[in-house]
Parts: sequence; C-alpha cells; structure tokens
Amino acid sequence: MIECPSCGREYLPGTLFCSECGVYLITGGTLQTDPLPEEELPDKKASPWASEPVEEPSAEHPPSLRIKIASTGRVVELPSAPEVHIGRLDAAHGIMPDLDLTSEVVPKDGVSRRHCKIHLRGSVYLIEDLGSANGTYLNGERLTPHLLHVINDGDVIHLGRFELNVILRA
Repeated sequence: MIECPSCGREYLPGTLFCSECGVYLITGGTLQTDPLPEEELPDKKASPWASEPVEEPSAEHPPSLRIKIASTGRVVELPSAPEVHIGRLDAAHGIMPDLDLTSEVVPKDGVSRRHCKIHLRGSVYLIEDLGSANGTYLNGERLTPHLLHVINDGDVIHLGRFELNVILRA
C-alpha cells in the first residue's frame, strides 16, 4: 500500500492522486496498466475491414460530440478538434489526455494512460485504439489497434471495463 504524505490515507500501488487531498502520490512502482483476465473481456472482435470509407465533407459546424460516463452520469462535451486523446493523467511522464478519466476510474477498470483517440474528419467522428493494454470496444466488438472506426449517436464504448456512451448532436 502507498500512504499519502499529506493526509495519511492508504492507496493501492499505481494510484496517482490522493482522492482526499489531491496530492500527487509518487509511487516508485510500476505505472503500466495491469492487463485484465481475458475471460472477463468480450471476445468478439470488430472486422478490420468493416470500417466505412469516410468522405470528408466540408463542415462549417460539425456535430457536437458528448461523452457520458456511465458510472457517474457525468456528460463531457469534447472539443471540435481534429484529434482528442482519452486516458488517464500522468503528469510525471507528460501524458495529459484531453478527456482525463483519472478521477473516475479505478485500477480494476483497466484504462490505460494513452487509451484511445477520437478523430474528427469533416462531420464524421472516428475512434482509434492506441494499443491499450485492455482494448477499446465499440458496441461490444474489440477494435484492432490503430484502425479507425466510425462512431455514431448512441454507440457504447468500453475502455477495458469502463463504459462511455456517445451523444452526437447536430
């Protein structure tokens, strides 16, 4: 166990921040994401050929993309940027995701620091797994790392065991 140097609360190794006082916990332990048991993850894989061809129409106002975090109900509007990184913060190694899930996830969720990326092409959003330890799943199908897949309103994304819901609004 790791003890917070400020308030004394104990945490599992690998915890980055104290949830009581916010202090950065220097663990000295491994910072990698622990792989989840394969039997606990869906085994259905998305076809690498199933990704639809994406035309890049000129969109002055692309639809807004919101992500609902299933465990808390929090809804986050993502910026209309060409790429949005999703993962966990690791300030010591310069990993600063655009959607930081550090405060929502627990170690058993299996979310990597650099887990996935959402791309905006014209008015179409696509998701890419970044070679995460426990995979990115779109509607129950495991994505092949580094291949883009179109996401639509109502889609369910799992980062390991952690569930996100896609909300697209024109």
